[in-house]
Amino acid sequence: MARVVLHIGTHKTATTTIQDMFAHNADLLRQHGVIYPRLSRVAGHHGLVMEWNKLPDMYALPQGSIETLKQLARDYARVPGTLVLSSEEFSRGKPGAQVDFRAMRELLSDFESVSVVCVLREQWQFMQSIYLQASKERQPPKPSTMVDSVLRRDMTDGLWIDYNLLYDHLLSAFAPEEITFLDFDACRRHRDGVVGAMLDTLGCGLPASSLQVVHDGLSNVSPLALPTFAACVITEPEQAAPWVIDCATGAFRIEYGEEAKSCLWTYPEFQQLFAYAKERNGRLSERRKAVQPEFRIAESDPEENRVYRDGLNTSFWIRCSRWIYRARRG
Repeated sequence: MARVVLHIGTHKTATTTIQDMFAHNADLLRQHGVIYPRLSRVAGHHGLVMEWNKLPDMYALPQGSIETLKQLARDYARVPGTLVLSSEEFSRGKPGAQVDFRAMRELLSDFESVSVVCVLREQWQFMQSIYLQASKERQPPKPSTMVDSVLRRDMTDGLWIDYNLLYDHLLSAFAPEEITFLDFDACRRHRDGVVGAMLDTLGCGLPASSLQVVHDGLSNVSPLALPTFAACVITEPEQAAPWVIDCATGAFRIEYGEEAKSCLWTYPEFQQLFAYAKERNGRLSERRKAVQPEFRIAESDPEENRVYRDGLNTSFWIRCSRWIYRARRG
């Protein structure tokens, strides 16, 4: 009999890359026991959550979430292999947008087993990526507001930043041994990258090097954090256009150098988020010790040289304004 693996994100952990690569190589994966169905125009299976979370209509499935899950059970529950359903939207924590995993599991009960794979990354980086993703769609929340939201409510933009809360939600439907957490940094260091780490987790036996690469193996990559922040400040309340972000990025590179590392947070905010994550991630590792004794979320070096938001100098802002002015004049 078949099993189901729900790849639930989290957001900004190369989920789109995995989805694009799996969809493009679905026939090859099928030959090696991994079934990755095409449910809509997009590679990710976001439409499966729309029973619980209203997403844009472009993700809607013709049969709806419930009937599609029933159809997947009819089509694949008696077919040897592993059915992979992938959407970062499975991991949303906002009330009214949380997926009812008990209901989903019941709909997939004809499978031999249902399990979860979830990739986690260090919180300050995760939150920074959330900001950058939001900037592609709208004027993002102010960084200080995001930090305050996390410290007060453990959540920002509808996503859990204390991963213990996500784990609690999963435990409502799954046993600890049915849940696998992966560290994003460790996945990136895998010999075949994040896609290779996912294939290993699935027990596929197929190296990622055998897959045809799409989008250079990097889908939905975010721009640099501080130039994006600068562009958003300049264009507020309107969304920052890509050309404005490009101008700010050019000014940032000239001002701080090609290798400069960019951090959205002020240094005090970074220290707050680092301490916040250290305590909570340590608690999660302890909770997972019985089933994943080696699991840890990687910690950044707090002494590593970075350009923080409060380190943006007057010279950068002047240079940035000049680049935008010249670009505007054509």
